[in-house]
Amino acid sequence: MPLATPVGRAASGVARILRRSDKYNEETTSLGYFLESSSKRWKRTMNGKQKVWMLLSATAKFPWHLALVTITLVISWKVAGWRAALLALFSFGGMWIMGKWLGPLVARPRPSPELISVPEQLAGYSFPSIFALTYASTIGLLAVLFVRKFAGLWRVAAFALCCLLLVAGGTARIVLGAHWPSDVILSYLIGLLWAVLLLRFV
Repeated sequence: MPLATPVGRAASGVARILRRSDKYNEETTSLGYFLESSSKRWKRTMNGKQKVWMLLSATAKFPWHLALVTITLVISWKVAGWRAALLALFSFGGMWIMGKWLGPLVARPRPSPELISVPEQLAGYSFPSIFALTYASTIGLLAVLFVRKFAGLWRVAAFALCCLLLVAGGTARIVLGAHWPSDVILSYLIGLLWAVLLLRFV
């Protein structure tokens, strides 16, 4: 009888361990299924957003950037006359030339697929960002023009819209792995300083 008690306790302990093991396996399986499902949903969501980023990124490429420049010229003319429209053209042309000249000079490589997820391998250099220079010389110029010429609620609304477009465009280029954040930020600063300099003559 004394022997039976320890044996019974041992058997009972083993049974409890097995029950816990079965429960753990069930929970692990459920957790694994949940994580796998969540991962698939996350990938589908990112793929959907990636299409939006790519569409937004394309707005600074040919031929869409021509439409962007045309809209900038028309709005500049309406807000501040023909001189502002002419300066808007100089703004875009100057930044485009600077980007083509400065890129090979700095020769900073684009983000590597070995470091981050890059949907497509792009040619050219990471700095300066032609996209950011294009956006800064058009949308950024409009933002500066609105601050100078508008007042009250119109100024706040127009400036906020331009800032939102700049942030969205820069984010698209970074998410797609086309540029490092510093490339976009510095290119925006260059383009905006150029726009501020030109609009002093309006």
